[in-house]
Amino acid sequence: MKAIVLHNKGNANQLKYGEIETPKINGDEVLVKLKAASVNHLDIWVREGNIPPKYPIILGSEGAGDIAEIGKNVKNLKVNDKVAVMPIIPCAQCEFCLAGSDNLCKNMKRIGITVNGCYAEYVKVPPQSLLMMSDKLTYEEAASVPVTFGTAYRVLISLAKIKLGDTILIMAAGSGVGTAAIQIAKLAGAKVIAAAGNDEKLDKSKELGADFLVNYYRSQNFDEEVRYLTKGNGVDVVIEQIGGNILPKALNCLRKGGRLVTLGTTAGNKVEIDVQHFYRNNLTMMGTSGVTQKEIKDVFELVKDGRLKPIIDKIFALKDASLAHKYMEERKNFGKIVLKP
Repeated sequence: MKAIVLHNKGNANQLKYGEIETPKINGDEVLVKLKAASVNHLDIWVREGNIPPKYPIILGSEGAGDIAEIGKNVKNLKVNDKVAVMPIIPCAQCEFCLAGSDNLCKNMKRIGITVNGCYAEYVKVPPQSLLMMSDKLTYEEAASVPVTFGTAYRVLISLAKIKLGDTILIMAAGSGVGTAAIQIAKLAGAKVIAAAGNDEKLDKSKELGADFLVNYYRSQNFDEEVRYLTKGNGVDVVIEQIGGNILPKALNCLRKGGRLVTLGTTAGNKVEIDVQHFYRNNLTMMGTSGVTQKEIKDVFELVKDGRLKPIIDKIFALKDASLAHKYMEERKNFGKIVLKP
């Protein structure tokens, strides 16, 4: 099969396109012929060595395609079923899995990190890591759900517990997670302030349903702008995935008792915050990594029902994965970048 294989950490040129052996499944696995694979910042972090994989590795945490082969012990699936691939293979036995927090599984296998992923023509996975597609979904859309929509759902619904009437500030609103979060927040009846680094992405965020727009590159004091938009009160929830000098200002956007969920550090890992402001205003900051299979399944049903829709920015041929990574690194995308084998 054709695949993109990473042998060493480095820049996008380390993604090598070539021919390798098609995976062989055992009795408890399924072989999926991929029609689409989604690109995530997670793939870039793995490629750069920030999340060290076991080399050589095929990147790609999520994809979609048709079942090509089924292990003898697999039930309730058949060849040619349309499926999407979830990013984790939990053990289902450790204390975290038994508590419903399989994103923290001690023995987890991570597709595209610890086992070969979806930047390929075929991928093998256990059946419990598959989602059944509907005919209404394209492969590109289905491949764009598990990581981004799963993450946005986890952050907003499971952790921040947003409710009708809340005001939500979504940083990096033009990202895959951002475009998903706008839709989920509006579906929950919240007001949305979309923040992004350029006006084109903000205009598109408005089309998705954002109520207010903030350009945090043009306005160095975007926290003051958010305060103005909320009549001095601040927002109930901030979704923050940038880090660096953005996170402290994002904390300043919260109203008393507000909560911030942080899930990324594209602008830097080290931040300095005003701890006195933090505790005097009874603020909450939560971190999250990964997403549970239940959260992915829950949000996938909303997508299948047409209540949420993945935004596809650009589709690259599989062989051009390095160009897709560069495109993402240059922050050109609004929504998802997809590879087609």
